[in-house]
Amino acid sequence: MHITRQQLGEYLKKLIIEKATIDNIAFWAHSLYLDVEYGQDDILDNIIYSLMMMDAGPEFEYTYEELNDIADRLIAGEDVKL
Repeated sequence: MHITRQQLGEYLKKLIIEKATIDNIAFWAHSLYLDVEYGQDDILDNIIYSLMMMDAGPEFEYTYEELNDIADRLIAGEDVKL
């Protein structure tokens, strides 16, 4: 499966609007991790991995405000470094 940064941002934004839990967002990211073609976009790979790791402990979690900012920046086509 191929996903763009903008698509990732839109999916993430949808989950935030739906008030998905951090665990659900991490689970969603993990399913992407298993399905997405890696090595084509290092920034995208890193974002998916970072979102997936949020269920590893509170020190890896992003706030909803941070997640919203990440989503907005992805949608706008800006570089996002986590």
